[in-house]
Amino acid sequence: MGPEWIERAAAGDEEAFAKLIDQFKGYLMATILPIVRDPGEAQDVLQEAFWQIYRSLPNYRGGNLKFWLARIATRKAIDWCRQRERRSRELLHDSPGDMDSSAALSAEEEYLSQAAAGRLASLLKALPPPYRVTMTGYFLEGKSYRQLADEAGVSEKTVESRLYRARRFLKSKCKEGL
Repeated sequence: MGPEWIERAAAGDEEAFAKLIDQFKGYLMATILPIVRDPGEAQDVLQEAFWQIYRSLPNYRGGNLKFWLARIATRKAIDWCRQRERRSRELLHDSPGDMDSSAALSAEEEYLSQAAAGRLASLLKALPPPYRVTMTGYFLEGKSYRQLADEAGVSEKTVESRLYRARRFLKSKCKEGL
């Protein structure tokens, strides 16, 4: 997607904006889902993120578009989680019962969060080193294909291939239940 498409989308061209959505919806869902942890809620957050992107696009000043979009999606996902947590607290405080239930809930959430992080870490450790370095560099450190290629001394196409193969490997491990 070239700068002219972005300019057209920013100017209100629905076709250009639809192309932007089609190109980045998978990436943004992959950004949102680990934060929200519920596919249905992640879809709702994705819709909110695209609405925010539509409103903010006229203010986009260039640079790494993918990073800019991911930052908006991440903020929407974090806001969503905060609102969900606030609603849960309000429900707990409005319902009869002792205050220990909210502590138990947060302890359970913390345990689940740690378990998910441990599972992700073990899955990443199972990746061959070039794939692991590429995955963590791209998804966790926000590096571009060019940066990763320069650091590894390979082409951008090789970086793209490594990311694809790493995703396939992780997907197969998740299906196997490992």
